[in-house]
Amino acid sequence: MPSIILGMHNTSAADDLRESWESVFRQGLLTFWTFVVLDEAAGDVGAIRARVEKVTDGAYRPSEQVLYRQLRRHTDVGLVERHQEQSPHGPARNIFSLSKLGRSVLESFAYRNIRAFSDPVVQAIIERGAK
Repeated sequence: MPSIILGMHNTSAADDLRESWESVFRQGLLTFWTFVVLDEAAGDVGAIRARVEKVTDGAYRPSEQVLYRQLRRHTDVGLVERHQEQSPHGPARNIFSLSKLGRSVLESFAYRNIRAFSDPVVQAIIERGAK
């Protein structure tokens, strides 16, 4: 718990708590961001990684290994589809795309869990955090 010194929050403790919370939050939303970029366009792991980093303004920088494991799990249950595409420079590349089931799950998840972020009270908190 952050300590209070003369009515002011201990910034270091608050930063530590926020970073811990962000770590858990990011792990839980990596699938969401991966599906968001796959909803936009199919791609190989490198392209997906770059697009996740871009769409999250650098907040998410997953390793290709983490993404590949995640994509394999989602492929195994039918949320993501994979096909191979010949590469002019080396072996065939695995191209991943969101399946119809994956798109349905993404849309349902976003409606149930992300829609609340558009609430004016939440937007005000977001704007205060940007300062």
